[in-house]
Amino acid sequence: MWFLIPISFFITAVLISVKFRESMCDTIAVTGAVQILTLYALGFVRGMRLIYFTSAAVILIFAGLVIADYIAKKTVGGKQKIIRINRNRHIFRRSLRAFIEPEVFAFIVIIAGITFLTRDQIFTWWDDINFWASDAKQLYYMNGFPGKYGNVSPEFGDYPPVTSIFKWIFLNISSSKYREGLQFAGYYTLNGIFLMPLVKSVSRKFSAPATVLVFMLPGIINGIIFYGTPADVTMGIIYGALLYAIWDRDGHRGIFYYGRIGLYAAVLLLTKTGSIEWAVFALAFYFALEAGRNDIRYTYKSASRSENAQDKGILWTRTKGICIAVLFAGGIYASWLLLCYMNRRVSKIAGLGIKMLSGSYTVPENAGLKAMYFFRGMWTMPMHIDHNPTLDIPVGLMVVLIFAAHVYMIRNGIIPKNEGKSFLWFFTITGIFTYSLIFLAHITLFCAEDQYLDTFAMTNSIARYGAPFTMGGMYLIIGVALTYAGSRKALEEAGNPDGDDYWKNKRNMIYLLITVFILTNADYTGTYKALVGYGEKVDENAAYNAKMVDDGGQRLVEALYGHRVLWGHRVLDLRSGGEDHRVHNTYISKEVSPVPTVYDTLTGTDDVSSITEKIRKSHAEYVFAESVELFSEDTFKSFMKNGAEFEFWKLYKVNDNGEKVTFTPIYLY
Repeated sequence: MWFLIPISFFITAVLISVKFRESMCDTIAVTGAVQILTLYALGFVRGMRLIYFTSAAVILIFAGLVIADYIAKKTVGGKQKIIRINRNRHIFRRSLRAFIEPEVFAFIVIIAGITFLTRDQIFTWWDDINFWASDAKQLYYMNGFPGKYGNVSPEFGDYPPVTSIFKWIFLNISSSKYREGLQFAGYYTLNGIFLMPLVKSVSRKFSAPATVLVFMLPGIINGIIFYGTPADVTMGIIYGALLYAIWDRDGHRGIFYYGRIGLYAAVLLLTKTGSIEWAVFALAFYFALEAGRNDIRYTYKSASRSENAQDKGILWTRTKGICIAVLFAGGIYASWLLLCYMNRRVSKIAGLGIKMLSGSYTVPENAGLKAMYFFRGMWTMPMHIDHNPTLDIPVGLMVVLIFAAHVYMIRNGIIPKNEGKSFLWFFTITGIFTYSLIFLAHITLFCAEDQYLDTFAMTNSIARYGAPFTMGGMYLIIGVALTYAGSRKALEEAGNPDGDDYWKNKRNMIYLLITVFILTNADYTGTYKALVGYGEKVDENAAYNAKMVDDGGQRLVEALYGHRVLWGHRVLDLRSGGEDHRVHNTYISKEVSPVPTVYDTLTGTDDVSSITEKIRKSHAEYVFAESVELFSEDTFKSFMKNGAEFEFWKLYKVNDNGEKVTFTPIYLY
C-alpha cells in the first residue's frame, strides 16, 4: 500500500501543473507542502495512516478524469459538458507530457538511489539521539501526536514536526518493522522536494544534471546533513524556496502565486521553533519587494480615472492575496502552539526565554572568550567542516559572496535596479540580526556549554544556525539568475533579438558560473560518508549506541518493550544516584520510544515525601525504580495498596488522588 503515497504525490503534482500551466518543478514542491499539511492534520487524531485512503482517492479521481475525457471524445461532436481539469481535453496526454521531463525522472532516480544507499544508516549525531530520531520513531508507532505529557523528548516538547512527518512517510516503507535508516531517506527527500523549483527555468537538455547539482547545494553551507538530520538546513531550504516564490510573481495566476506562498510559509513555521523569525523575514521581503517594484501607479490625484481604478483593483487583489496567505500560515502555526499548550509540550528554550524576560539572567564570565571563538568560527574554518580537494570556504566568505553576487546581478540587469535596493537592504538587516542572534544564543542558551570554546564546534554551530540566511540567500540568487537565463529578457537586452548565438552564450554563461560554484564548493567527503562510507563504521557505531544504554537502562527497555498500552504515556525512571546518568538517559529514551520516559535520581536520603514530590513533578503515569545501595524497599511500602510488596525493577501505575500517591503493579505479559 505504501506506493499509493508516491503515486498520488506525482498525480497531484501533474494535475496542478496541467491546471495552472506550471512547471512540475514548482508543483512538486507545492504538492510536498500539501502532503505535509495533510499528514499534520491527520496527526491530531492519530490517523496518519488515513493518507492511504486520501492517496487512493486522488488516484481514483485522476482515473475518473481520464475516463470522462475518453468518453467525451466518443460523443457526437464532443460537446457534452463533463467534469474536466480545464476547458482543454486530452487530460491523460497532457498529464503524461508534464510528467515525462528529464528533471522529474532525475529526481525519482536520485531519491530511489538515496533510499537504497542509506537503508542501513544509524543515528550518531547527538541532536538526533536527543530529539529528531526519537520523535520520528514515536510518530511512526503512534501515527500521530501523543496526548498530554506524552512526547518522548520533554526538553524539546514544542519543536515542530515537519521533518518527523516526512520521515514517517519513508519509515512506512517498512510498515511491519522499524528501520532507522529510512529516516535519512525521508530527510533527504524532503530537502530535495523544496530544492526542485530551482530547476524549473533550466533548459530541458540541462535539467537532469541541474537536478543533481541542486541536491548538492545544502552540503555547501553545512555538512551536518551528512552526519545527521538537522532541521536548520531544511528550514534554510524552505526559507529559500519561500523567498524565491515571493520574487517569482510574473507569469503565475494569483491563486497559485499566493497559495504557494501560504503553503511554503505554513511548512516553514512547522519546521523548527526558530522558524517564526524566518517567516517574519519572508513577509518583510514581500513588502520590501512590493515597495521596490512600485508597479502600482494608483494615486488619488491620478490624471487617468481608468488607470486609477485598474491599479486600485490590482492593489486590492494583492493585499487580499497576501493577507489570506499570512492568515493561513499563521492559523496552521497557531494550531501547533495550541496543541503544545494543551499537551504541555514546552521546551527548555521557552523556559530560558521566560527566565530572561523576568530579569534573572546574567551575562556569563566567558562571554568575551566566546566572542573570540565566534570570530574564528566565522572566518577560519570551512562552514561544512569537512575537508575536500576543492574549496572549503568559511561562513564569513559565504556571506560576502552573497552580497557580491547581489551587487553584480544588479549592475548587470539580472536583478532590476528598483528591486536591487530592496534585496540589499533586506539581506543587510536580516544578516546583522541573524548573526547577532546566533552569538547571543551562545552566551544565553549555550552559556554553560564549554564545548563552544573551540573553533571547530563554534564553526559548526554558526553554520548550522545561520543556515537559513546562507541557504536562503544562495537559493534566491541562483533562482533569480536561472530565471533570467531562461527568459526572453536576456536576449532582448543583448541588443540582437534575431541572433541565437548570443542568447545561447548568455544562458550558458550563467549555467557555467553556477555549475562551477557548486562543484568547487560541494562537500564530497560528507556525501561519500552519508551514502557509502558510513558502512565502514556502522557496526562500531551500533555497538557504541548499545553500550550507552547502561545496565539499568537495559532493564527498563526490557520492561517496556513491545507494550502498546504504554505508548504516549510517561514513565518516571528513578535511577540510582551514584553517578551522572544524563547522557545514558538520552540514549535510553531513544531506545524506548514511543514510550516517553523522564528521569530522576533515587538516593539514600529520600523518603516518602521526597519521592512523592519527584513523582508529581514528573507528571508521570508510571514509575520504575532501580535498586539503590543502602536504600530499603520499605520506603515504598506506604505507596502500595493492601499490604502488597514493592519490588525494584518493576513497573507500577501511579495513582494520585491529590492527597496521596499509590502504586498499582502492572502485569504486561
